[in-house]
Amino acid sequence: MSTGLVRKLKNNYRRKKLASFGFIEELTCPQQVYGQGDGSWIVNPENINSSSVIYSFGIGRDISLELELIEKHDAAVHAFDPTPVSLEWVSQQPLPMQLVIHDYGLAAFDGDLEFQMPRKQTGAHFSPVQRYKNSSTGLYKAPVKRLSTIMDELQHQHIDLLKIDIEGGEYDAIDDLLNSDISVKQLLVEFHHNYATISLQQTLDTLSRLRSAGFKIFSISDRTYEISMLNQ
Repeated sequence: MSTGLVRKLKNNYRRKKLASFGFIEELTCPQQVYGQGDGSWIVNPENINSSSVIYSFGIGRDISLELELIEKHDAAVHAFDPTPVSLEWVSQQPLPMQLVIHDYGLAAFDGDLEFQMPRKQTGAHFSPVQRYKNSSTGLYKAPVKRLSTIMDELQHQHIDLLKIDIEGGEYDAIDDLLNSDISVKQLLVEFHHNYATISLQQTLDTLSRLRSAGFKIFSISDRTYEISMLNQ
């Protein structure tokens, strides 16, 4: 059996499993692919313009989403990542003025957070949770802030588009977001229940809380880990 076919079967199985718990694409709206390769996301382009407030948490070594939002909508994008590999990489890229880089991450508190380092020295995936069973890869401490703190500092009263890809830290961060009564119109999240220490139930619980807060799913990626939502 080919690798491509195995991947397709796995993706179909994960999609059916999410659907069995009631999580399907439940909202029809305009949508487009923004970004390239692993850095691509499904976005609803309606109401995104030059005055939109856009936050992107988790850069890694890919800013194709952010650059496309700037190119298509002349929008300012605030991108956040506290990890050394990402910050070094982005410092070497030619950046448009509308892309503002912040050297701290997102969490449910203000302070320093210990990140598990990637297995490979050149890897960019620093995680606030243990990714592998019975495996420690070393720790790196970096600054993080609550979303409400960041918005206060940047003087924003709402967020038009919020992307969260923070390697397992999304659960606490989303709980804090929902507890803070923050207005977010569009939310793009990569969930990480494929990590050894994160269960599918954690993702289901978080999706349930988002649904209760008014978010509806309009796109689930082929891998099913990336989910796009609108706040209704």
